[in-house]
Amino acid sequence: MWLATKRSREQGLDPQELGNLATWILLPAFVGARLMHVFGYHWTYYQQHMSEIWRLWEGGMSSYGGFLGAGIGGVTYLVRSKNDFWHYADVASYGFIPGWTIGRIGCFAIHDHPGRISDFFLAAEMKVLPLGQMHYVIQARHELGLYDGLLSGLIWLGFWLSDRRPRFHGFFLGWMCVAYALPRFFLDYLRATDLSMADTRYAGLTPAQYGSIILLLLGGWILWTRRMTTSPTAV
Repeated sequence: MWLATKRSREQGLDPQELGNLATWILLPAFVGARLMHVFGYHWTYYQQHMSEIWRLWEGGMSSYGGFLGAGIGGVTYLVRSKNDFWHYADVASYGFIPGWTIGRIGCFAIHDHPGRISDFFLAAEMKVLPLGQMHYVIQARHELGLYDGLLSGLIWLGFWLSDRRPRFHGFFLGWMCVAYALPRFFLDYLRATDLSMADTRYAGLTPAQYGSIILLLLGGWILWTRRMTTSPTAV
């Protein structure tokens, strides 16, 4: 929010409007993240434990459910407020990526996304509960929170370098979708399948992989249409 607000002032946008947009993004994002975790990833478990659906303090959020909720909330606000849709969306995207990087480092800190057993040099030892066992064990596994944080950090570096010359509105939103979705699709193949509460697969793919396909197509569409219909503007 600090970065996006600073950028909004520099580009002549209303910081108050950006704050309103953030509220419309964040609240639906948390709702969407939880609902996707429950119904998209672990419904088999939660239908047997309905009282645990709203126990947010026990963890359980889906990034793509959050993206969906954020998208619905953000688009709704920008359309209703009649603000410059692509300009505000771009500023919000520019601020989101470093925040997402920090969040994923938080995932890494608690080993929230264990991957497959590995001796890769970035693998981390973590306490996990293998499928069918009653006791936790310590194993070295791919750390998907770390990988996602590194990916987001690289996207942020790309944004910072790209910001050195004028870009059309929609540039950062489109590239955020494309640059995140493509690597994320392949990273999900490293997710654990042998642990209790492992991600559900549909036709061999995780919900996030289907989300990555949609996000990649959306980002490509944004970049193509915005590039064809707008000219670069000063930042």
